Amino acid sequence: MNKLMNEPVKKGIGTLLCVLSLLSGVTTRASELVLDRAQPSRDSTLLKSPRSVRLFFSQLPSVADAALSIVATGGDKSFAVTSVHTMGENDLMGFVEGTLPDGEYQLRWRTAGEEGNSVSGVVPFRVKRAAGQRDDQWEPPLDIGIVLYPGAEPLDVFGPLEMWMNAGPDRVRVHLIAEQPGPVILTTTSYPPELAPQVVAPYSFEDAPALDVLMVPGGLGTMAEVDNPAMIRFLKDRVPTVAVATSVCTGSALYAKAGVLEGVKATGNKVFFDYLVSQGSADWVEEARWVESGRFFTSSGVSAGIDMSLAVLARFFGVEGARMVAASAEYDWQEDASRDPFVRYLNAGMPYVPALQERARELKEAEE
Repeated sequence: MNKLMNEPVKKGIGTLLCVLSLLSGVTTRASELVLDRAQPSRDSTLLKSPRSVRLFFSQLPSVADAALSIVATGGDKSFAVTSVHTMGENDLMGFVEGTLPDGEYQLRWRTAGEEGNSVSGVVPFRVKRAAGQRDDQWEPPLDIGIVLYPGAEPLDVFGPLEMWMNAGPDRVRVHLIAEQPGPVILTTTSYPPELAPQVVAPYSFEDAPALDVLMVPGGLGTMAEVDNPAMIRFLKDRVPTVAVATSVCTGSALYAKAGVLEGVKATGNKVFFDYLVSQGSADWVEEARWVESGRFFTSSGVSAGIDMSLAVLARFFGVEGARMVAASAEYDWQEDASRDPFVRYLNAGMPYVPALQERARELKEAEE
């Protein structure tokens, strides 16, 4: 009797031990760090050289123990991956130094898991550009020049400035440029210039450094600068030399007046849209948060410049790099360039243009 009763017990104990063993095995496997996915993905083909890489793991990897690099398959050419960090999503992210020519590559990585165990691996991928396609020609750090003038809109300047600076000094250097070096009044259309803050521009149009990116803000002062020969000549001379030319708000009116937007899709402040159109030829786009057309990035009014500036970072450093910068500023990046909630105010400010032109001229004369 006891023997018959003990047999099920023995079987039950055996089953329990088996389950515990399996659970123990699962626990052990769960503690191991495993690569879930990567950008670039395994065996993918990229149409241009990557500016950033990102690896996603089963648990939070150690940044302190991390090392990433890209090595050409079958050769000794390697490319460093720097500024390795985490975005808090069980990931490692870094920026690629240099430009990868077409070919086969391996993204090699090493890090440690939560228990300190070292893990490494390889993600193969290739780069093969489409016929005639080329990367923007530049060497890090990216030199960005922001043009200042009396009556430029403050957020047009400082919104993009904040985002670009957050990319880090090894990625970006920002230069403030004005017709003459020295203090420049920045103000809004509703704020008295005599009470407005001044920002110092270290560079003049004559001694500004070589640039990869040029940015022209908008604002009240645009309506005087369109008639400033020095400004128009500077834009005509510099736009052909940069990889990317950008503008915020009515800044695109200055590009149009300089004649550099011929055949280019462009946008600007919706309230004064017809004013922009009157300044020169472009393929003007009424409804857009910003427009990317070749090497031109033009944005709608004021805060739209922040979204545009992140798109510029995405062009050079990849979309993940741009998202990281936006997150560091606690900014919700509007990545859909076509979504324009302010187009409903199209040309609402046109009746005020004559008065604003007069104010802009007075401000320009006071600065001189």
